[in-house]
Amino acid sequence: MDSDLTYYLVLFAVMSAFIIGAGVMLAKSGDRISEVTGLGGLLIGMVLVAAATSLPEIAVAVSAVVVEGSPDLAIGNLFGSNMANIALLAIVDLAWRGRVWERAGTGHARTAAVGIALTAVASLAVLRPLELAIGWVGLESIVIFVGFFSLIAWTHRSSGAGVPAGEVKHLDVSPEDAGSEQLSGATATGPVAIIRTIRADLLKFGAAALVILVVAPVLVDAADGIAREAQLSESFVGASFLAISTSLPELATAVAAVRIGAFDLAVGSLLGSNAFNMAIIFIVDLAYTDGPVLAAVDPVEAFMGVGAILLMALALAAIIHGGKTRSWRLEPGPGMTLVVYFILMSMVFTAGA
Repeated sequence: MDSDLTYYLVLFAVMSAFIIGAGVMLAKSGDRISEVTGLGGLLIGMVLVAAATSLPEIAVAVSAVVVEGSPDLAIGNLFGSNMANIALLAIVDLAWRGRVWERAGTGHARTAAVGIALTAVASLAVLRPLELAIGWVGLESIVIFVGFFSLIAWTHRSSGAGVPAGEVKHLDVSPEDAGSEQLSGATATGPVAIIRTIRADLLKFGAAALVILVVAPVLVDAADGIAREAQLSESFVGASFLAISTSLPELATAVAAVRIGAFDLAVGSLLGSNAFNMAIIFIVDLAYTDGPVLAAVDPVEAFMGVGAILLMALALAAIIHGGKTRSWRLEPGPGMTLVVYFILMSMVFTAGA
């Protein structure tokens, strides 16, 4: 193996480990801060928590256009993350013997549908840009960003408490199954008491965010080096290497939720992450000052967008359908989803070879 390629692969593995560890710490401390302060029940709190848990995707995508000048890596990472999130959700469902999707509330259809719509807008913008912009930011990016906030506001009005009413079901689980992930439910009142309660979490949150911001440019540089040395397309590297490494923190969060019986929380976090990934396109467009970012990427990115839509549609059908019937082998489920994911990734690899 070429020494330069080996160097970039090792560098990518090390930086991914930092990103994954920091991402998990960020998600856990952010959830704790939201729980204690009550921010999770406020509209702004929901946005901040979503941004915190998706900071790896934000940092990597922005670094791709600012440091490497590569819109393909940035958008490939976001579309690829949407595909990877559904594949990871399927893996979680298989690991828990098919209990996750069939017990998820049908209210998640709203989040999945909006995620599909936002991904469709982004894919169409890649194939046929409107060539309309405010400054250098494309109109499509603005529409996607507004659409995401509409979803947040819609969810907030529908729930009234930050979580869809009647949907997050914490099932009875044994202490052995819950392990160390069982939530304490501790709350604090008064500003001083709140600060004292979350002081350690604030420090962890800040440290994790700093690690991600420092490591992200190095991770992107390693991914660009892998694409160059292995003669792979940046679209494929963004959709595979980068996407999976930035999605693993969400996987850890979903697993923690499933272990305490919060199946809806696991499904909702990954589907919500897909919608937020599309909103990140607006942030990337702000950072990419050479014009609308979606108009600057390879058309193969639209294929990945359509692939993400297909996977989200399969997940949506499985959630709405619920339990299995006699023809369960032909029904949408985690097995079918994983097969489709690997077929799509092989097609992306072939298209970019």
